[in-house]
Amino acid sequence: MLAVQCFYISAGSYRRGGYVTFRGQEVSPGEVFKRVLLAGIDPFRVFADVARRPDTAGAFACMLLLAFAHFLSNSVLVAKVVVYAGKGEKIAPPAVTVDGAVRKVVAVNATSYRRLGPVSEEQYAALNMLALGYALTTWVAWALGLWLAYKLAGGSPSPAVLMSGYVLSSKVYENLTRAALLAMFLRDLGRIELYVEPSQGAQRVGALLNLASAAFTTVEGLPTAVAVHAAFFTVWSAVVATAAVNRGGFTSLPRSIAAGLAAYVLASAIQSLAYSALMLAL
Repeated sequence: MLAVQCFYISAGSYRRGGYVTFRGQEVSPGEVFKRVLLAGIDPFRVFADVARRPDTAGAFACMLLLAFAHFLSNSVLVAKVVVYAGKGEKIAPPAVTVDGAVRKVVAVNATSYRRLGPVSEEQYAALNMLALGYALTTWVAWALGLWLAYKLAGGSPSPAVLMSGYVLSSKVYENLTRAALLAMFLRDLGRIELYVEPSQGAQRVGALLNLASAAFTTVEGLPTAVAVHAAFFTVWSAVVATAAVNRGGFTSLPRSIAAGLAAYVLASAIQSLAYSALMLAL
């Protein structure tokens, strides 16, 4: 039977003056699958189990699923985009107009525009790279955040990388529900026409995503739904971080709450900066 080799670490191993004992354990593929699915829903129970029987397969699977979920979320929006290019003076912020089921986002004031068409295969490839970069930078950001949290809470920082991988499970749900939200609100939208400079339309998928998002303001109910969705997952991410510190670092709940909030703030700041850089690069 296939299994993931792991080790059991007793709770006393993280106490000052305590001890460490290792005992060979196995985590079956089915258990890994359940961990990946439930870490973002029932984090305290799952992280307690991961702390007792660590495995890297689940953490890596969460990262790959996050890349897929992020790509799916962006694809729902990008599928509506049609690009037009023209030379002229930039318009900032871009002008957004409504023409029936069409939204026009004009970022350049040109006398004429050339239709480039939907997003190209090369730009979809860049969208794939953006999703993978997002997943990797989010994992790194949370690893650093949890490392600091374990230090602040007085626990061992050794499980930071593993636990941060499982933290990504909640981000998977965040991106999947965002994709569902966009699909629901944009279902009656025919297309989003973007009027940009030639170089921008041909290469910058990050810039196209930002411009397409400007059309949200013209879709009834969507700005509110996006704001509520973001607020909910902000709170839930802090809860998941608290669970990772509490169960992974074997620390008290009050310390875990404070350290979890610190982890969330640091991880969010690092991830936001890294993602902004990716959007500029791609």
